Amino acid sequence: MTVTGVEMLADIIGEAVEELGNVPILDDVPIPHRAERRTYPFAKLDVSQCFMVECENNKHERSVRSSATRWNKNDEGKRYVVRRIEDTASTVGVWRIS
Repeated sequence: MTVTGVEMLADIIGEAVEELGNVPILDDVPIPHRAERRTYPFAKLDVSQCFMVECENNKHERSVRSSATRWNKNDEGKRYVVRRIEDTASTVGVWRIS
C-alpha cells in the first residue's frame, strides 16, 4: 500500500477531510496573523530613511511599488516613494518622505 501526498500532508498538518482534485481540504489550520506576512519595513522608517530591495524580476519590483502605494493610502500622514537605483540591474529603494 502506497501513501499519497495528501495522506502525508494530513499526517503533518492535521485532519484532511476531503480531496478536490490534487488540492487537499483541511480543517483547523490556524490563519497566520497579518503582521507575520509583512515583507518590507515601512512601519519602521522615519522621515528621510530608506530600505533597498534586490528585485528578482519585474513582478517583484511591481510588488514593492504596490506595497508602497498601499502604505501611502493607509498610513495617515506618511508618504513613501520608490526609485530604481542607478547602476544596478534590479535594485529599488523605498524612502519615507513625510
